[in-house]
Amino acid sequence: MKIRTNRNPVAQETFRALGGVEPHVCEVEDLKAEMAAGNCEAGESVFSRIYPLQQNEVTESVIDSQHSLFLTTMIIGDAFWKQLSPEVQAVIKDAAIKAGRKERQATIDDGEAAKARLIAEGVNIHEITPEEKSEWKQKTQVVYEKFEPTFTPGLIEQIKNA
Repeated sequence: MKIRTNRNPVAQETFRALGGVEPHVCEVEDLKAEMAAGNCEAGESVFSRIYPLQQNEVTESVIDSQHSLFLTTMIIGDAFWKQLSPEVQAVIKDAAIKAGRKERQATIDDGEAAKARLIAEGVNIHEITPEEKSEWKQKTQVVYEKFEPTFTPGLIEQIKNA
């Protein structure tokens, strides 16, 4: 089975570790077209993008795996940051945290609304069982081991404990 993943090697290896899955790399914005063309049978996405990207037009079932958390990243150049006074840095940091939290809540709300709409439209939503989640964790343990050297020391353990 080919499943759409992003370009992130961790995402690709996660699906390979599940067995019988070959990643099909494309942008999430291209998932609908790639599925319609038969280039993949499924795709990794999030509820909040299904309707804006018209993925609902090719969606018959959803496995709500909750395997990944998509975060908002805010990036600022180091040279520019260092030019700012500590007071301005504090204001920017505070505003970024507040904006990130607000955006995250909006994404959660949009996702819940999209999920409810899919259910109302007859799409089968499969919530993974505790047994399936345990199996997923067991099979993907190799991914943690493979990529641990590439991350900040202790990060993988923090992820596992989250």
